[in-house]
Amino acid sequence: MGDFSKFLAIRQAYSELLPEWMGEYEKTGEMRQDPYFMDWEFTRIERNVWSDIRALGLPFYPQIPVLNYFIDFGCPFLKIGIECDGKAWHDHDLDKARDARLAAEGWMIFRIEGHECVRVVEPWQEYTDEENPIEVDRYFLATSEGVLRAIKCKYFGGHADRRYNFMIESTLFEHRSTPETEPVRRPMTKKTGPIRLSELIGEHLSLIERRLKRQTA
Repeated sequence: MGDFSKFLAIRQAYSELLPEWMGEYEKTGEMRQDPYFMDWEFTRIERNVWSDIRALGLPFYPQIPVLNYFIDFGCPFLKIGIECDGKAWHDHDLDKARDARLAAEGWMIFRIEGHECVRVVEPWQEYTDEENPIEVDRYFLATSEGVLRAIKCKYFGGHADRRYNFMIESTLFEHRSTPETEPVRRPMTKKTGPIRLSELIGEHLSLIERRLKRQTA
């Protein structure tokens, strides 16, 4: 499938899915939807970020169409977007104009550089020795996982020790390429029924697989 037909198919798929997703979000606050309605093709950088997104349980989806653009990964419910391609694929002036148009549509965009998407810094919670402040800084400021964890803590109610609030805010400030907004998250209606084991272990397995791939790349 050529690029034009591929993106046309993506746009068509989202035009059918997004109204249903947004309707459910308005009623229940639910943002978790099946992202595998297409056979996604990722670059190495995108694949690493997608692994981070899935491991952290964030409701971001690939190639969200907005205006005549496609955001690498976006949360259409809160209008938060992630752009993560390497420098070779971006022009600063064009990106600035693009971000301004997306901001006018209510989107807040975070840009993660290519080298940050392939860097591995183990989260400080996994250390067995005394916490290393330098590694904490590098994890948040210089890895895609750290940036996405900061986004999760700020906008999706993710847990973080209060000591890291300044680092989280600094990370978001350094990577945000549009004016800050305050997305309003609707309260999610509690679901009833059995909990599937796959829902409990999926993120953990994804985390292990992602780190192994990066360390052997």
